[in-house]
Amino acid sequence: MIISAYPSDATSTHQLPHTADRLPHQLFHGSTWHSRLLPSMHKFAYPYRYWGVNITALAAGEVLPEISVSSAVKPISNKRSRIESLSLFSAQRKALQQFCAEDYLSSSVENSDVDSDDRTGLVSANALEQRLKTSFIEHTGSAPAGEIIGMLVCRNVGLYFSPVNFYLGFDKAQTPTHLLAEVSNTPWDKRHYYGVLLEGTDTEFCHDKNFHVSPFNPIDQQYCWQVKIKKQADNCLQVRIAINISDARGDVLKTGVKMSGIPMTKQTIRDSLRQNPFMNFTSLTRIYWHAFKLYAIKKVPYVNYDEKLADSQQQQDYK
Repeated sequence: MIISAYPSDATSTHQLPHTADRLPHQLFHGSTWHSRLLPSMHKFAYPYRYWGVNITALAAGEVLPEISVSSAVKPISNKRSRIESLSLFSAQRKALQQFCAEDYLSSSVENSDVDSDDRTGLVSANALEQRLKTSFIEHTGSAPAGEIIGMLVCRNVGLYFSPVNFYLGFDKAQTPTHLLAEVSNTPWDKRHYYGVLLEGTDTEFCHDKNFHVSPFNPIDQQYCWQVKIKKQADNCLQVRIAINISDARGDVLKTGVKMSGIPMTKQTIRDSLRQNPFMNFTSLTRIYWHAFKLYAIKKVPYVNYDEKLADSQQQQDYK
């Protein structure tokens, strides 16, 4: 799906900016919110974290931090022992939080012809960058001329779960030019992609919904996005992405994320994991808890997959 805020430009091969001017790997901290207006009121907000990976830099060889802590002393013999470590964050091995390039865009774009057994390290980063460029072209008509920042959820104790990842594309002057949203519908485990060409730091656009996400929302709705992306003094980003969802009844749901980036260092990663070490599990639990409250307590009618409002129990109740 192509959603264009201005005519697409021809794609161009880009070179990685000088290190001092580069958008760094960063940690995004902030909140996500959900405010349902129809058919019943239901609101919540909670802290959230994205791993802000500069995929362009990663493909050029700039590695992510590797962080471990000593966990135990294991005897090898009567005179020797070995200190074992627990990996907190890694792109190379299993960890409390693990970045794995194959988790992203795997359902939308075919992988490159690199042997899957060899897709590790720099090879997997380059494959991800190529998948992203292909997906940007498919969904917006062009690829970013500059860097690409992924706002990603990483594997948590081996579990990969993300309701939505965002990929931010920039031109060579680091002006935001592209957005790609990788949306997952939790109960059905499918993915869908929305792409848009951005009008700099502040863009609004609307389009028809064409992917069933919530079992409490019909398919014939409209999404209106508000995207704000600003660069801070340390080259990290402030990002606000809000989506207002409406249908024939009026405004139904308002949702979004508001995040601020800080440089991704060993210390900031440790601090973040200390605050929320199992975010994937808490996110999944919250989704099903709020679904239970909507269905069992607030009696919001279930909507079948790809069902329109006119055919649903919600429309009958609304009348």
